[in-house]
Amino acid sequence: MMIRHISKQEILRHLATDIHGHQLGPYIRDIVYGGNDGIVTTFAVVAGTVGAGMPSYVIIILGIANLLADGFSMGAGNFLSLKSERDQYNKLRREEEEEISDNPEMEKAEIQHFLEEKGLSGQSLDCAVEAITSNKKAWLDIMMYEEHRMTVETDAHPAAHGAMTFLSFCLFGSIPLLPYIIGNAWRHQFTIAAATTFVALVILGITRSAITRERLIRGAMEVVLIGAMGASIAYGVGTLLRGFM
Repeated sequence: MMIRHISKQEILRHLATDIHGHQLGPYIRDIVYGGNDGIVTTFAVVAGTVGAGMPSYVIIILGIANLLADGFSMGAGNFLSLKSERDQYNKLRREEEEEISDNPEMEKAEIQHFLEEKGLSGQSLDCAVEAITSNKKAWLDIMMYEEHRMTVETDAHPAAHGAMTFLSFCLFGSIPLLPYIIGNAWRHQFTIAAATTFVALVILGITRSAITRERLIRGAMEVVLIGAMGASIAYGVGTLLRGFM
């Protein structure tokens, strides 16, 4: 079967239009992780302070303090963890580069072994080994994955992921506080806060589904169920402790 030759320009045009996923796709973990934790921990603060019989202004103060402090901690933690992964990757890649320079035959034999494990043999195997080891970058990329199961994320920016975690935490986490901030004279504020917590989880679930392009109901329900379990634990602890006070 003859394969039509495709020019580099055609390939680049195809790649430019063949975009899979949402632009926020790389940040979906940060949005869901930060948002879910923000909602649940803020509701935990609300449930705990209500259970202790504290006034509304204390709930607002503790809630905002939690948003800023815990949100910053999560964002900074995400930044540091991603930076640590990148630093480790760079260190191991330098070591692999030194091994290729010091003992190229052994490293070439390793490439051959990896390809044999994938089913290549004979002339196809020899050609593949020569092609890979003639390109140092490709050689290093394959060695990093096969030996360490590590790949470089060229578009990964630890600071951006940390900031997205912080923003998501604060944005979604502020929703359970709204009944106390804007409705100081409302009755049944805690009931309304519980309802807004549920709404926040639904919004987060819909956001997740929109970014991942999965089924709307399924994506939203997963977030709501998991978040609701955390919120229920927070409410249960607050109610239990109130009985001892």
